[in-house]
Amino acid sequence: MSVTDGDKQPGKQPDERPDERPDAADGGAAAPAVEPAPAGTPHADDADPEPRDVASDAGVAAAKEADAPDEARDPADEPVAVGPVREPAAPAPESVYRRLGRAMRPNFSRSQLLAGVLCALLGFALVVQVRQSGQDGLSSLRQDDLVRLLDEVTGRAEQLDTEVSRLEASRDELASGSDKAQAALELARQRATSEGILSGRLPAQGPGVMVEIRDPQRQLRASQMFNLLEELRNAGAEVAQVNDVRLVTSSAFVDVSGGIEVDRTPLTPPYRWTVVGDPATLDRALEIPGGALPTIRQAGAIATTTRMDKVTVDATVRLTDPQFARPADPDDS
Repeated sequence: MSVTDGDKQPGKQPDERPDERPDAADGGAAAPAVEPAPAGTPHADDADPEPRDVASDAGVAAAKEADAPDEARDPADEPVAVGPVREPAAPAPESVYRRLGRAMRPNFSRSQLLAGVLCALLGFALVVQVRQSGQDGLSSLRQDDLVRLLDEVTGRAEQLDTEVSRLEASRDELASGSDKAQAALELARQRATSEGILSGRLPAQGPGVMVEIRDPQRQLRASQMFNLLEELRNAGAEVAQVNDVRLVTSSAFVDVSGGIEVDRTPLTPPYRWTVVGDPATLDRALEIPGGALPTIRQAGAIATTTRMDKVTVDATVRLTDPQFARPADPDDS
């Protein structure tokens, strides 16, 4: 490769080649063997290099680049025209509906999700229990129990029809009888007897049942005894007493420290009920599942019912005269 004059460094001659040096065979003195310099040791010629003209080297490089064809130039070295820098557009304002939807978006944690599931299960269990409680009426009774209940309702309706017929006959007798005074006196006596029996002033007898309840542990409560009395009345019981206490419309059972009291009289087990009424109807009413006697048995007591053709209710109550009430005058109404 030829080197131009512009490429030669001023003040530096090219190294002499070994073949151009005088050989010992040409009659010169034998040159001593030249040992290679150790690595890192500067050459004798490089010890004090002459200064180079950097400006001339740059000019030569520029001339070469100018003489080179356009295809040899690197496109990356070409200057790139840079236009005005466009600033990023400002984001569009968020709509109110989007902000509202993001604010109302649920953000549940695991604990909140678990609490919600537990609340849902609890609500479902309560709904099922309420529905089952509402369906525990007549739909839960057996066919035999439904027949008993129907017989009780039918018997009660027949009793009421008989009472209506008797009262209508008394009315007609008073209206058309020749001896109205005697008829009125007889009717007054009948009413006095009925009212005396119902109010508890007079003893009574007739068909009915005997109910014995043994409660040695005294586990029964006043509410259970009251439910038994209500069941008997709904089944058509006319007169009733428990132990030696006559039960009337104003009777009340109360829980006390020693057991149960009725009308301020302590009751001691066994509790013996004497009831006048239709024996079959009373017995079926007390044995209905979920009724008075099954509930008493569930509480731990022992209850038995005996049908009888004749029972006697001999306990009576003493009525006190009213202090403020007076008979109303029909003319004042």
